[in-house]
Amino acid sequence: MTTTADTEAKAPRKRRRGLRAALISLIVILVLALGALGGAGWYFSGEVIDVDHSASEYDLTVEAVDDATVTLPRGKHTEKPGTWGLSWEDGQALIGDVVDSDEDSVTRALDRVLYGDLAEGTKVRVDTYGFRGDPSTALGLDFTTVDIPTDLGDMPAWHLPGDGPTWVITVHGRNADPGETLRGIDTYQSLGYPVLAVTYRNDEGAPEAPNGKHSLGAHESDDIADAVDYALANGAEDVILHGWSMGGAIVTTAARELEDPAVVKGIVLDSPVVDWNSTLDMQAADRDVIAPITWAAKRIVEWRADLDFDDLD
Repeated sequence: MTTTADTEAKAPRKRRRGLRAALISLIVILVLALGALGGAGWYFSGEVIDVDHSASEYDLTVEAVDDATVTLPRGKHTEKPGTWGLSWEDGQALIGDVVDSDEDSVTRALDRVLYGDLAEGTKVRVDTYGFRGDPSTALGLDFTTVDIPTDLGDMPAWHLPGDGPTWVITVHGRNADPGETLRGIDTYQSLGYPVLAVTYRNDEGAPEAPNGKHSLGAHESDDIADAVDYALANGAEDVILHGWSMGGAIVTTAARELEDPAVVKGIVLDSPVVDWNSTLDMQAADRDVIAPITWAAKRIVEWRADLDFDDLD
């Protein structure tokens, strides 16, 4: 027979068991949520700092070509205005304005074929660099390949001679190569400037960073400081630093950290990253990544790449 006292004694025990179950459930949910947050943050941090030199596919087929025009399948890359590169396995061309189009095709001006043979049926891709190859094949300019000593080993660079005492050091963006800077090299050479088109850690042909990751300018800037030293030791009196994309973050960081910043006569920034926090926030928003994952990804980037975003702004 159950008495009133027994019933009253069991009630607190049931409440305690209920509270324990609720607490355990809450802990499990929190652990799972934190695990998911950390996993997503780790994935997106890799999107930022992982090194990737794999080539893009040749995803377009030339439908027609003559001395003045080339016809390509219509798409967001083939119909955008401006002058672009057109790359194929063993060649490169520059394409200009759209001169005709229909629902399926776009015909653009064929400004010039830099090298290779372009024919109907060739597999190609639109190339944002414009130029490919080296200064000789792409621009017809004389150059030599030099090695710039750094703490990680020699970093190869293109050296193009010029007349003045101010050297231009060109610095490409993330996962790119010095070919990205060819469109700037052409202009500087026409003005008589000596040019040093550099590589930095993790580039193809250059030494790898100790952690094998990009550091978004925090440590690549050391390689640019070494390039400045090389220029000064080989006849330069001062330098102009020109950075594209992440190269902009690299050169601005290098300029701040040089022992003698006065040797930098000027800085040219081409679509630069000057604020990584806002850049990553924007890219995350474009991908519909929620704010907590973005925050986690940035903290993981700082840890994995040994950097502080505030130091790069």
